[in-house]
Amino acid sequence: MKITNRIDYIQQVESLMGKSEAIVLTGHRRAGKSCVLASLANRWKEIGNIIFIDMENPDFADIETYQALHEYVKSNYKEGMKNFLLVDEVQEISAFEKTIRYWIRQDDMTVVVTGSNAAMLSSEVATAFAGRYFDVHINSLNYEEFLQFYSLQDSDESLTAYLRWGGLPFLAQIPIADTKVRTDYLGSIYDTIFVKDVITRRKVRNVTLMDNLARFVADNIGKIFSANSIAKYLKGKENSVSSNTVAEYMDAWCESYMIDKVKRYDIKGKLVFEQQEKYYFEDIGIRNYLCKDKRNIDIEKILENVVYLKLKNSGYNVYVGQINGKEIDFVARRGTEMLYVQVSMTITNEATYQREFGNLKLIRDNYPKYLVTLDPNATLVNDNGIITYTLRDFLLRKL
Repeated sequence: MKITNRIDYIQQVESLMGKSEAIVLTGHRRAGKSCVLASLANRWKEIGNIIFIDMENPDFADIETYQALHEYVKSNYKEGMKNFLLVDEVQEISAFEKTIRYWIRQDDMTVVVTGSNAAMLSSEVATAFAGRYFDVHINSLNYEEFLQFYSLQDSDESLTAYLRWGGLPFLAQIPIADTKVRTDYLGSIYDTIFVKDVITRRKVRNVTLMDNLARFVADNIGKIFSANSIAKYLKGKENSVSSNTVAEYMDAWCESYMIDKVKRYDIKGKLVFEQQEKYYFEDIGIRNYLCKDKRNIDIEKILENVVYLKLKNSGYNVYVGQINGKEIDFVARRGTEMLYVQVSMTITNEATYQREFGNLKLIRDNYPKYLVTLDPNATLVNDNGIITYTLRDFLLRKL
């Protein structure tokens, strides 16, 4: 498989080197962590000794414990030169952090590992690492990377393909016209995350409920709901379940990195609420796979999801905003920076225009305010300093 460098992630990793801490690449399965790791190995092989362990390769099946990991690294370590320990899917190794903690203390060793669920960065593991790690989250391809991987020019047709198929890197190896194979691939990734990172790891008993929850969230992108409201909805469908179970199962989905929970933020009070969140998918292709019968009528949900991903991939902490009882689709914070974003399929309808612009006008501070839409003439609109973008322009803009 051709490896295309994702230079932003490579630069981010290299900026963290030399600090005697492990660098952990996180993200859901097949989001591109292995490709980034392979790119790093290829980049560093001329300057040092590469110790590369792929836990999905049967050649490394004997490395099940931290002791076995330590022995393998020790036998391949070379004194007097730079060493790079790269471990793919490190969570498959029992108590891996004990060995990693030893090797990050060596001056001539750089350690980069990947992991596919948040449990490996739980409080217990963080304590074992003694806080000595950096988390670099690898997302599915953004729109600009999608164009690069597929060797496409920016166009309405390219954007449509991105909105349908999402950004799993391997899909670029399958012709866009081969919809069955592409759909089967998305299904296989969902099944792998479902079985390995959710059902098996959490020892889930109610498998049907877990699957139904993922499909419920996929069908309700952009809606605010709580564990209690989901439990009431399921009860109405004759699937009685407690809100505690729903909350536990939703946490499991979020820990797999397939689904993100986005909290609400009160713009006036500058408070973050701990209840009634929104959920978005880290890859829109997987989301569409779960809603394939409704995809053609779900365009507004898809737009909101990809705008969320753009903000997240740009390094912002993203919230759902509210002010005076009105909703702002996204409040994005990055250090001392902040911006507000509304998403609407069209702004040609007067009522929609007044709602979307009106909500943004309620915000009295001077941070940037954007409205993102599919309307081709959006950039002609400038209302009270609110900047409008077509979706294509926004996704290619550097924030």
